[in-house]
Amino acid sequence: MSRARWNLHAIISLVGPIQVKEVISFDASAAKQSAQSWTLVVYSLPDFETITNISSLTVSGDNQWESVSLKPGKYLLGLRYYHWSDTIEQPTVKADGVKVVDAKQINAPTDINSFYRDLIKRKNWLHVWLNYYVFNLLRFKQWLPQAFVKKVFLPVPNPETKFYYGALKKGESIQFKLAPSLLTTHDIYYSLYSRECFALDWYKITEAEHRTSVSDQKSIYIVRIHPKFERNALFENSWVKIAVV
Repeated sequence: MSRARWNLHAIISLVGPIQVKEVISFDASAAKQSAQSWTLVVYSLPDFETITNISSLTVSGDNQWESVSLKPGKYLLGLRYYHWSDTIEQPTVKADGVKVVDAKQINAPTDINSFYRDLIKRKNWLHVWLNYYVFNLLRFKQWLPQAFVKKVFLPVPNPETKFYYGALKKGESIQFKLAPSLLTTHDIYYSLYSRECFALDWYKITEAEHRTSVSDQKSIYIVRIHPKFERNALFENSWVKIAVV
């Protein structure tokens, strides 16, 4: 559970380790039919470094199969589906032309991620012990090297997504002030977690000015900003103002 920063807004699939000599391929047509927006990220093992990614923002959508050339080694694949269909398919994967993962279809209601709300009921001393550092890491992040904070807090982030994160004390909330144009080109997702990194609340931000509910405990938050249509959609840091109040 340590370093678990669940993306509560997407359907996540992980598969690995996959032994690769030269190339890994997957059925991109299945991803296209499953979700309006998707990203497949390739991570190295055992260090979980992000190697590359393929997504609905980077391919034409005309090809059934998409491939990535890799150095010999073991890899983990992470697939994220946003704005998914009622039925989704986890696509077939091939390593060096040999099928290593079979396709699988599953029903995907809009509330498929609601199970996250119940996970906190399983909290015990181990979760507290593993994640005791997270709140302080984020509360005092301005005095720490930002690269260090990001690597510790976001071990396997989606390279297409911009992240904002921090910590809330009991009684605090978050004030958003966003450029209206940002809402037309990007999806803005807000997630709130307990100090032990269990999900407390999550939803999509759809207004330029928004204030979250007051936190009733020490908690941490992540804001994910993901392009809707173009990977290189215009983005300015000044368009995003997030303050703890």
